[in-house]
Amino acid sequence: MKVTIWGTRGSVPISGSYYSYFGGNTTCVEIVSSDGIRCVIDAGTGIRDLGTSLLNELPTTMHLFLTHYHWDHCIGFPFFVPAFIPGNTIEIYGQDKGSESAKDILDGRLMCAPNFPVPLAVMGATLNFHRLGERGKIELSKDFTVEYAPLFHPNGVIGLRFTDKGRVFTYLTDIEHTSDSDEDVDAEPLELARDASVLAYDCQYTPDEYQTRVNWGHSTWRAGLNLSIKAAAKQMLMIHHDPAHTDDKVRDMLKDAQDAANGTGVIINAAYEGLSFEV
Repeated sequence: MKVTIWGTRGSVPISGSYYSYFGGNTTCVEIVSSDGIRCVIDAGTGIRDLGTSLLNELPTTMHLFLTHYHWDHCIGFPFFVPAFIPGNTIEIYGQDKGSESAKDILDGRLMCAPNFPVPLAVMGATLNFHRLGERGKIELSKDFTVEYAPLFHPNGVIGLRFTDKGRVFTYLTDIEHTSDSDEDVDAEPLELARDASVLAYDCQYTPDEYQTRVNWGHSTWRAGLNLSIKAAAKQMLMIHHDPAHTDDKVRDMLKDAQDAANGTGVIINAAYEGLSFEV
């Protein structure tokens, strides 16, 4: 499967020369399976550029997985051009929040007055909504499956595990670790990350920054490395960069993580907009 990063930031989008390498758009990741099934993780501001890139490939069908509904993970959806074009089909997966479904939240909270002038009903594509439970597995084809399970984050979030002919890409955004111990990692992220070819992990904070941000819902490269080792993941990709972290700061964090990973067998890199790789 091919993975392309369209948005790398958490919290809010940013711009400026100090953020030009790793990028300023918020979370959006595209996955295309070996048999051509397109999945998208989250609809942060990065989904706008994804939409532009798809205009020469229409009509298209895709599966959009919303890990949760915080602004940085869905604010780009109203600007996703393929959703306005008849003939396209978007299968949208998300958990209910209380009595509200994903459709209720997009229609009644995101794309409604006074927040946005264009309602969901104006979108011309076929939008099919799928309710996700607490955890589960979705078979998109004989060789391509998606598993999901809850992670620790305010208001809830799901982690995702994509398996394509035995190759695994795990995406754990907006996760907060509950222990820094090398011997203690949470069960859900451990199972989602088990034997992953690539584990994308929320590294918004440095270990020092995290001390003043406990219960904010994000993690560190150190906790991600601990999980990678326990799960026998081959590579870890640092994601959900803090909007206050310049390119140089992210590079410093990456070097610290790579130094710590030396000898563990885990390869660590940091996500940047435009990064594309085969899993």
